[in-house]
Amino acid sequence: MVLAIWAVILAAALGFFYWATGFVRQSEANERFDAGLAVLEFARAYPNEAIRNLVMTIDGDMVFLRLWTGGAGCMRRVSNRYLCSLIDAERVTLSATADPKTLSIEFHEHTALTGVFSFRSEKDAAEVSLWLLGSVANRADRDLEPSATI
Repeated sequence: MVLAIWAVILAAALGFFYWATGFVRQSEANERFDAGLAVLEFARAYPNEAIRNLVMTIDGDMVFLRLWTGGAGCMRRVSNRYLCSLIDAERVTLSATADPKTLSIEFHEHTALTGVFSFRSEKDAAEVSLWLLGSVANRADRDLEPSATI
């Protein structure tokens, strides 16, 4: 009888620990999707850049930002640190994949940012690719404008 009581107590304790660690894993997963933190970290790295819109990957490790200047930026989470960068679209290779929600992006200057990124929807993947194309077009337009001299 005493052995049965101890078995029930041990089972209850193990069940509680299993249940509690499930909450820890869930809260860690929820931390990865904090868009507000992404905005604050990018603004700290580039205080003169205004963010217009952002799109996060499914895993929450990469955030792509559309800037008011017409350019694009990104922020990648690497353990407890954030790697922020303005994207020079002329130094990026964007490749389509078999999945329309996934893009393969190679950053020639920042290999730590290179990867295959999955988005929540096809629309998000298309927006990120258009931001990169738009930043190339923006740069070309600025290069073609005649400079005003007085």
